[in-house]
Amino acid sequence: MLDHLPAEANRFILSGGEPLAELPLLLELLEEGRRRYPDARVSIQTNGDLLDAPTLDRLLATGLDHISIASQDGFHPRPAGKWEGLRALLGARGLCEQRVGDPAQRREAGTPSFAIWGSTPELWVGGLWPRGRAAKYGLAQAQPGHNFCARWSGALGFLDDGSAMQEVAIQLTTAYPCCPGTVEPLGDLAEEPLAAMLDRQRGDPMWEALNLGDPEAMGLAAGVDREHARRCIDELGSVCLWCDEYFTKHRLAGASPERLAALPVLGERPAPDAAPAPPRRALADEASGAPPHPAGRGEQAP
Repeated sequence: MLDHLPAEANRFILSGGEPLAELPLLLELLEEGRRRYPDARVSIQTNGDLLDAPTLDRLLATGLDHISIASQDGFHPRPAGKWEGLRALLGARGLCEQRVGDPAQRREAGTPSFAIWGSTPELWVGGLWPRGRAAKYGLAQAQPGHNFCARWSGALGFLDDGSAMQEVAIQLTTAYPCCPGTVEPLGDLAEEPLAAMLDRQRGDPMWEALNLGDPEAMGLAAGVDREHARRCIDELGSVCLWCDEYFTKHRLAGASPERLAALPVLGERPAPDAAPAPPRRALADEASGAPPHPAGRGEQAP
């Protein structure tokens, strides 16, 4: 899978789940990320529960640039003094605190940094995450006018090689154009290089609309106009939920139930006893009616 990553990147972020729960694997991936991308900002996102001085020293030895403690919220009990203890631990190792939204250049070049943030009303549950428990328990405050697609970690610029906005999310081995993920993934890094996936999506009007941060336009080429999209966004309360609906009711309307069931859910695999999933390329081709891709394309080097 690592061999299918692009040759260049300006950010290399590892998250989870909880990455510190698999520390040996995390250290290996961080070392590989630093070796592969010597000039990139290498960082992890963790809840901080397993972070202690020996673990921190091992992390920093890999060349890690930044640690995000992404568990600050008002919905889960935390031990008294957790944030103070983490700040003291990280500060003692020379990491400077970077408040969310601060530009990276405020820290001295070469100085590792950390940030503490999480599911606060003004951040994640304030509009960035329309699914999961935030939606189930009525915590999400997303509004129809909040277009996560057009901001960092949304789909904006995911096809634009060399752009500072370009970001692709990888859940296990499955690639998506945004952090929340799309019903249909871009592809599987275990099967083909990321560069080949992006090349395949360029020119597809739906993916190009998401690349522009314009989910209202994702169905224009298929006859789904902006008025319909806006109406659905208003009814659903979120552009992300409209994106889900477009995939399920339009983009993948012609796919068989068996193949739809084989689609990964944000990178999750089918149950072990389920029928083997078809290659992502074949699934996308069947749903869109596109002709097969040239043989061997998935094996080309990025």
